[in-house]
Amino acid sequence: MEAWKIIFAAAVLFIGAGVALNYAQASAPKKYFDDSSPVMYFWSEDCHFCKLQVPVLNELAEEGFRVKSMDVGKNPGYWQDYAVGGTPTFLASDGERLIGLQPKEKLRAWLEKKGAKTA
Repeated sequence: MEAWKIIFAAAVLFIGAGVALNYAQASAPKKYFDDSSPVMYFWSEDCHFCKLQVPVLNELAEEGFRVKSMDVGKNPGYWQDYAVGGTPTFLASDGERLIGLQPKEKLRAWLEKKGAKTA
């Protein structure tokens, strides 16, 4: 078999595995959701940055942090009701917001400050 065909086949397999992993993460139960959390998390299944936020939220869930699910895809009224301009957005009970994809350390510190360590 020619080298380019082997490389092409390997690339197709690699990309397929990545898509499958992303799908599995997106459809897996979200351990970081808890309706009693003082922090609301506005997200959507169609949001690229929300999908990138999932691994961070999963890691923080292992530490006991939880957020309240606010799926704007299923509840479009949330956009106006909470003045959300984009996803992902985190909104604490005191009105403070974090907007956009958040790195783990920054999100951990903010969630801790907002009392979102519920587990």
